[in-house]
Amino acid sequence: MAGTTPHSVNRNEACSFCHTPETDFTGPIAALNATTVSYPGSVRSRFGRRKPQSYTYAPFYPVLQYNQTQQDLYGGNFWDLRATGYKLQNPAAEQAQDPPVDPNEMAMPDTACVVYRLSQSRYRSLFEAVWGVQAFVIQWPSNVEPVCGSPGPPPAQDPYPVHLSKQDRGRSDSTYDQFGLSIALYEASPEVSPFTSKFDYALAHPEEQILSGDELAGWNLFNGKAVCNTCHLDGTASATEQTNHRLLKPADAASVAPLFTDFTSANLGLPSNAAIPYYGENKPDKYGYAPNPLGLSFIDRGVGDFLRSPDNPNSNWKGYADSFDGKFQTSTLRNVDRRPSPDFVKAYMHNGYLKSLKEVVHFYNTRDVLPRCKSPDDRGEKVSCWPAPEVPMNVDRTVGRLGLTDKEEDQIVAFLKTLTDGYTRPASK
Repeated sequence: MAGTTPHSVNRNEACSFCHTPETDFTGPIAALNATTVSYPGSVRSRFGRRKPQSYTYAPFYPVLQYNQTQQDLYGGNFWDLRATGYKLQNPAAEQAQDPPVDPNEMAMPDTACVVYRLSQSRYRSLFEAVWGVQAFVIQWPSNVEPVCGSPGPPPAQDPYPVHLSKQDRGRSDSTYDQFGLSIALYEASPEVSPFTSKFDYALAHPEEQILSGDELAGWNLFNGKAVCNTCHLDGTASATEQTNHRLLKPADAASVAPLFTDFTSANLGLPSNAAIPYYGENKPDKYGYAPNPLGLSFIDRGVGDFLRSPDNPNSNWKGYADSFDGKFQTSTLRNVDRRPSPDFVKAYMHNGYLKSLKEVVHFYNTRDVLPRCKSPDDRGEKVSCWPAPEVPMNVDRTVGRLGLTDKEEDQIVAFLKTLTDGYTRPASK
């Protein structure tokens, strides 16, 4: 019988290793959030280059599309939007398919290995009950166990090391698609994406005074002076307010309930985070794999790099790559403060450089007001100075000098905390 984590090459890493409900399905280890930000993979010496992304409300993102009029990309999943949804018409499902075969995460050498492990797992019967018994009618080669126990990436000359017939490869690919769709269905369920925050309760009960004075003030700032609602749409601003910075964005899911995103991407001018171990993964490990040959010179260009890559399914988009350098997904703000205890450290943004909502709001408020830090160990960093952006091109100038007071920053943080699911109305005294 397979172990409880069959989707990783060493059977030692489940999805929940990086995504737990207590932290909004993102990094569950405070010590790592405060330091490395990224998490070790099934091969423990390998770390990813970004913060584990939450997948609550991820299934509401549409298939990636380019709007020629607005000259912007909408939809997709992952920080760099590479889970486009083109094949399955479901970005969340395609996002679920990536970690098992990412060499720095679960490190399976072949998608067929995931299907093989599923066929040996204790929940095979549940999978067959949903998708049919044909899912695992595959003639596996005699060496499938050792092949699937060898970490990826696969050799360049043998990209599919589980050698299957064309028919079996087709069936395996279909089953792997069903695997991704199953996870996406779970992520879309009320168990993961329930719309049960204090904010939702306040919207549903306008006759009651639900939000506190500071929370309400924060909401007003969110829709006004702080211009948060230009990208993190809450569905309440007027058309004039929404068009203050950008044209209105297509927001299919937001017509049902506000998702606090416009489904685009942005370069916020964040500095690089040298604490991420990926910068040191420039030499081949014992398997001959060097995740980051560029070492400290690596620059994470986000969506721009995806558009240049072979993963881009639309060749017409490659020409837009330069204008998307440094941009990362505008993630939903729902559950942005969800944590198991008040002192639990969360990491924010794609590289986890910011460690609290106060730091996030202060960055948005003062990025272009405070001076550049004088050195990497400047004691004023994040308070009275900011380092230079990792990618200086395409920086969003909507934010950076908002003119908020310290109290107004705190009020916005108070509002953001109302977006945590699981709110129940206190009993009347």
